Amino acid sequence: MKNRILIICLLFLSVLSVLFLYHFRVEADPRTYKPVDAASFSHDLFDQVLQEHVDAEGRVDYTTLKANPEKLEKYLDLLAVANPVELSYNAQLAFWVNAYNALVIKGVIDHYPTTSVRKVKWFGGFFYRLKFQVAGKTYTLNQIEHGIIRTEFVDPRVHFILVCASSSCPPIENRAFSAEDIEERLETATFNFIQNPEDIRLDKDKRRVYLSKIFKWYDDDFREGYDGVADFLADYLPPEDAEFVSAENVKFHYLDYDWTLNDQR
Repeated sequence: MKNRILIICLLFLSVLSVLFLYHFRVEADPRTYKPVDAASFSHDLFDQVLQEHVDAEGRVDYTTLKANPEKLEKYLDLLAVANPVELSYNAQLAFWVNAYNALVIKGVIDHYPTTSVRKVKWFGGFFYRLKFQVAGKTYTLNQIEHGIIRTEFVDPRVHFILVCASSSCPPIENRAFSAEDIEERLETATFNFIQNPEDIRLDKDKRRVYLSKIFKWYDDDFREGYDGVADFLADYLPPEDAEFVSAENVKFHYLDYDWTLNDQR
């Protein structure tokens, strides 16, 4: 009897260890191809993927994309060997934002079906244990966002075009970014996010501002060229609302973040 209990316990522990290793192991997506000249690099394939699989609300058809990933895979092959350092500032920013958004989609379809990126790798591992080849190096999504985009470009507006495949994220647009349009689209995306009552809501009677946790998590970013979140918001609000959010007796309350997958299904 004791031996039987011991065997059952060992089998149970074995199953637990397999589950643990699956959820906590680092997953790599190795790609080895010849370098691509910066002048010939194009985001056209990703643009096609977005137009074909993203709707007007920023929801992604992961089911169809998982079944037909060829264009996305070819684009990722190009990303793996591209040389963005030869590009202009705006072109480099567009490159890394497109790369981040494309790799998030790749991470989702590799583990699809799922209802949230948080279920792909426990404790936020989707962002720091999935590894991808970009520009001849291996990066996690966190390394791209925090080590490159936030560090090298220092623009708080990027938080409104980087998409983490979740309902409370800014909606992914159905066109890839380019050097020519990224400045205008940064402004538009920021304005749209701040005007959306699901992300920013003013309660003037209670002297409260309800806002996305993006502003809490990246509070320091909104001090680059601004006196904080209120000052940043004021740039994108009507004068009366701008004055309200900047008042000393107004309290900020952060909304719950919905990590449900931005899935058309």
